Order: sequence, then C-alpha cells, then structure tokens
Amino acid sequence: MYNMLPVCFHLLLYLLVEISLYEALLQSPKMLFSASYATYLTGEMVSLECYVSADFTIHGYKFFKNNQEVQRTEAPSVNKYKIRMVKTSDAGSYTCLYWISDSRGRQESEVSFPVFFSVIDQPSTPSLIVKPLQSLYFEGETVTLECKHPNINSQITYQFYKDASKLHRYHDTSMPEYHISNLSTKDSATYDCEYVVLGHQRIIPSGKSMQQTITVTALSSSPLLKFLPSYSTFINGENLTMECEAPSPVHVTLYRFYKEGEELKGPLSHKGIYTLQNVTKNNQAEYTCMYWSPKINREIPSAQSPAKEIYVIDPLRAPLLLVDPPSGRIWTGGNFTLYCTAPEVYDRTIFHFLSNTNEMISVPTNKNQKTAEVTVNMKKFNSTSSIKFYCQYTAEIKGRSLLSPKGPQIEINVVERGSLLWLIAIGVGAGIAVLLVIIGLIYWVLSGKKDSKTDKEEPKPVNDGGCKVTSL
Repeated sequence: MYNMLPVCFHLLLYLLVEISLYEALLQSPKMLFSASYATYLTGEMVSLECYVSADFTIHGYKFFKNNQEVQRTEAPSVNKYKIRMVKTSDAGSYTCLYWISDSRGRQESEVSFPVFFSVIDQPSTPSLIVKPLQSLYFEGETVTLECKHPNINSQITYQFYKDASKLHRYHDTSMPEYHISNLSTKDSATYDCEYVVLGHQRIIPSGKSMQQTITVTALSSSPLLKFLPSYSTFINGENLTMECEAPSPVHVTLYRFYKEGEELKGPLSHKGIYTLQNVTKNNQAEYTCMYWSPKINREIPSAQSPAKEIYVIDPLRAPLLLVDPPSGRIWTGGNFTLYCTAPEVYDRTIFHFLSNTNEMISVPTNKNQKTAEVTVNMKKFNSTSSIKFYCQYTAEIKGRSLLSPKGPQIEINVVERGSLLWLIAIGVGAGIAVLLVIIGLIYWVLSGKKDSKTDKEEPKPVNDGGCKVTSL
C-alpha cells in the first residue's frame, strides 16, 4: 500500500501540470482588421480575423457583433469573418472566441477584446463648375474652376486635373476653387476635379467630376494706327484724324481708341475713325487702338496696335539776323558775314539766307546747333546801291519739317570804291590844312613872345673907330 504512494503522487502532479498547460493554451484570441483602418465605405468588403498564437489544433470559431453571435465556423482553418458589401448598419463592436475538442469535451477560450469599425457613405461625385462659362475664351481672360459637392462634416482637400494630369501649381488644396488668370492657348484642355475626405485613418477619395473643356484662342492680329496727316508733330490749333486699320480680310464689328490706356469716345470711333480738333498740349500723349471680330458666338478682341505719340508744339518763332560789319556799309566787291540764330535747339536745323533779289543760301547744321553763318562777296549781287537780307530756318521736330517765319531784315549799303577814294583824299587834304593852320598859330604865338623880350633890353654902345654901334 505504501509502495503505491509515490506512483499516485507523480500521477497527481502530472495531472496538475496538464491542467495548467491546458488552461494556458486556451488564452483569449485577438480580433484584427485585414486593413489598417477602421472606417469603411458602404459597399466595401470588411474582413475580421480571429487570431490565436498557439500550436495546437483549434476546431472552431465564434464571431460576435455587439455581443450577439453572427457567425460560427466548424472548420479549423476558417478564422475570418467577412462582410462582402458593408452597410452602415454593420458598424459596431466585434469580438471572437475559439474552441477545441478532446477527450474531456469541448473547451472554449475567453472572448477577445472588442474592435470597432464605422461605415460612412461613399463621397458623392463632385461637379466641376466653370465661371464664367463660355464656349470660347481669348488670351488674357480669367476663368475660375469650382469643385462643387454636398456639404461634408469632415476635413476635405481638393485636386484638379488637366488632361488627366494633376495640376501641381494648385497650392491651396483646402479651397474648392482654382483660378486661371491671364489665359493663354496653352490652357486649352479638358479639366475635372475630385476631393478627398480625411480624418478616418485613411484617405477617402470621391469620384472624379464630369470633364469640362476650355478652349482658348489667341487675340486677333494687332491693327495699325494711322495719323492723317501722317506726321506726329503738330502745332497748337491744328487738326488730326486717327484711323484704326485692321488686317484684311478680318470682319470687324467694333473699334476702340485709347489715350494712355483710357478709352476715347467719338462719333465715329466705333467705325475706326477718331478726330482731334484744334490740338493743344493736353492732347500730347501715346495713342493705341483695338478692334473686335466675331468668332464662335463671341467677339474676340485684337491685340493693341503699336503705340503712336502725338507731340504738340507752339508755332515756330522768327530767328535773329546779325551782320559783320555792324554798320552794314561795304564797298563794291567787299565781303560781309551774316549770322542767323534760331530761338531754340531742334533735332536738325537748316538755315536759309535770302535777299530782296531772291538770292538764297541754305546752310544745314549739326544736331543741337542753333546758329549758322555765311560770308558773302558783294560781286555776287552786282548791285551799286543797297541790298536787304533776312533769314529763316527749317526745323525738323520728331520727323516733321517746319519752316519758321522770316526774321527782321538787315540792309547792306554798297559804297563805290572811287567815291571812297575821293572821300579819303578830301579827308587827307582837310587834315593837312588843319595841320598847317595849327603850325601857323604856333609860329605866330612864338614870334609874338620873342618881340616882347627885345623891346625891354637897352642898347649897348660899342666903340669902333669912333662910331657907336648898337646891336639890333
């Protein structure tokens, strides 16, 4: 009897060890999502796995939703619960357990810790709104794309696409609008958009909107702005007509004129003609024009014409004429020099020296020079009396040549060379006569002084053989 005690003790010890191992093996499982998130969209598939870290045979699993059994599997390898097309009603708390069967019967594990998942509706497909909506856009316009959808109480970002490629220049993705300013033909494309719902441990994209096509056309060729008369320098009080000429054969429906960017209104401006009456310096500015032509139910503007400047000046003033010698007296065949001075400096000046015999000499000058001179020999005029001279100038101002008024006249008196000799001879003779008179007066004065001294002296006697001689 006592010999059996050790055997019973070892048997009891073995049973206790087996029971403890058995209890340790039936630890609670873990419930896992096959995806890394716990928010699903309606219609998606949800897969839950009852995971057990053990090396013994498991004979079945139970799955629970909100503590209510929803699935039982007898197959040891089927440890997943799948919802093929999840609905919002499938959201909730899920747990699982497993069991084993042996000689002692069926033994169930503890229930796993619960996991939760939520179900939201699929984001609605947005609409792409183009503002303003046109069948055709022209260069320089601005268009706005708006990605519109029903209100969603979640964080949202937006993405716009051009010809199926993301628009990377769209930076503020939290805004549902994308602005394209200063359109060019490169912006012609098909556009769509989508938005993404954030804040659910996953990115939930909406479907893409229906595509919208934007077509951009280049501006029509620029017109040519013409001035009539064709120059650009005008004198105060003159008239000017502008004409906006579109390239042929463009059909034009409207013209407009601009002064320094501001539109000018006139009775014929819409027809391409604008007139300035009695121009003043207030009209001095740069001018341009444009035209509009129809294309696909739109009026497409042209590019602006090259700018043309109107330069307004006061009437030219008369020049000043001087002569050397200043007396204006010259003998026959002699030379004299005329100086003509303009009151201002111009781009280019040509001075004209004229006489009353219609003789003319023109003298061009360099830039920024306002005086010219000419030396004239009197033999050229064959005149024995007097000749009158005057001058005027032609000023070139920004492409226009203007003739000034005539300056004051200067008279050149011609003296015959013989007459001049007689005058010289008379002058010499008169000079000699005056000199002789002066000499005579001096002699007379000196002689008078000598006589007065002789009268005052007494005569001195001189004995010469008995004769008295008195020196005179």
